[in-house]
Amino acid sequence: MILTGLAAFAAVAAPAFQVRQCEGPPIARAVCGTVEVPENRDAPGRVIALNVMVIKPKATARLAPLFDIDGGPGLPGTKNAEFYAGNGVSEGREVVMIDQRGTGRSNPLLCSNLQTGPAEPMLPLAAVGACRDSLAAKADLRFYGTRDAIRDLDDVRKALGYRQIDLFGMSYGTTVALRYMQHYPDAVRAAVLMGTSPPDFEPPRHHATAGARALELVLADCASKPPCHAAFPRLRADLDAARGRARAAGSPISEELFLERLRTIMYAPPSRARLPLIIHQAAGGDFTAVTREQPPVGGAAIADGMFLAVTCGESFPLMDYERAAAAARRTVFGDYRLRRQKAACAIWPEVRRDLDHLQLPTRSRAAVLFLSGAMDPVTPPAFAEAVKRSLPNARHIVVPEGGHIPDGVDGLETCLDPLTIAFLDHGDLKRIDATCVDRMKGPPYALK
Repeated sequence: MILTGLAAFAAVAAPAFQVRQCEGPPIARAVCGTVEVPENRDAPGRVIALNVMVIKPKATARLAPLFDIDGGPGLPGTKNAEFYAGNGVSEGREVVMIDQRGTGRSNPLLCSNLQTGPAEPMLPLAAVGACRDSLAAKADLRFYGTRDAIRDLDDVRKALGYRQIDLFGMSYGTTVALRYMQHYPDAVRAAVLMGTSPPDFEPPRHHATAGARALELVLADCASKPPCHAAFPRLRADLDAARGRARAAGSPISEELFLERLRTIMYAPPSRARLPLIIHQAAGGDFTAVTREQPPVGGAAIADGMFLAVTCGESFPLMDYERAAAAARRTVFGDYRLRRQKAACAIWPEVRRDLDHLQLPTRSRAAVLFLSGAMDPVTPPAFAEAVKRSLPNARHIVVPEGGHIPDGVDGLETCLDPLTIAFLDHGDLKRIDATCVDRMKGPPYALK
């Protein structure tokens, strides 16, 4: 379905897909290329060559192409290529991955000086200012938000010659998907949204409150499982002791950073399974595990400039900051994350937004499947449930021991993946058999 012979039409009316050699490790059935889009759609100037990869189907394409939209914000879509080349999603459809502008190979807004260590304060202002200044030569930072991302996505759809597409969005990718469905309602047949982040989510507004909810679930879950309870019978007291140790002189990590690390550790079930042990060790003064634990999302793959562009332009200008900070301070995590990002955003250019940025896709008739993890510490199931109520054709499935990231839950490959692929194949929410989801379990807690 990739257009190769409509150069005259593309020059006049539509963007073009320019095939080029794929970079990096070889990916089965991959076709790589670029679609050029204006950085500022309101004025001529810099052009961004969006990096696009299409995984061709194993058999004849008979299904709507699937566009994968990753999260972060700041993660490149093409990082998921090996996953799609190796599973049943591409059995009868093309799968399209785009490095959203500002990520991957689409004029990436990278700043290595913002990748601080686990015991260093996040977003140091001097580093944020240096990052902003270093990127100014290659990007107008006002044009790297969701408004331009959805227009880029539609340009890629047109360049590849697709009439209707399916969407898979993860985390911030669900924000992009919902905004795209609002502006291009007839272009989407079906969508799967995992870890729903609605346009009014405004990260990190809910990070502390959602994290506190998840922490309570972990503490209660550990107490309910005999091996975990036997190993850590005073886990709540351990948490209090660990916080005290972090406040003490000579601690290798501050209390605020320690708690922020705990919050991010809960994103994925495998790292969440180590949380009781990490808390217990910290209570004894050993913070090695918490500082060594790698964040389950993002890391060096995140384009920090694009992350700041989205959160600084679409979160802080719109949220009631004082109310958010007050709610955060009522939790164990406090308002550390909010304070650090607010200070960084004060010196970052504000992206352009659509006037209807907060509006949900009420005009869409697409079939939408929401997937949530019951123990998600950043986008709890209530977010998906709230969005679902605004859509006429939607269903919400909650994985009982799922996190923000599904990896590591038993039954992912035998239950959730087949269920999702089947839905994308037929697009009928009523035909989904989700009985196996209740049997999906997270990994056992690490005890030593």
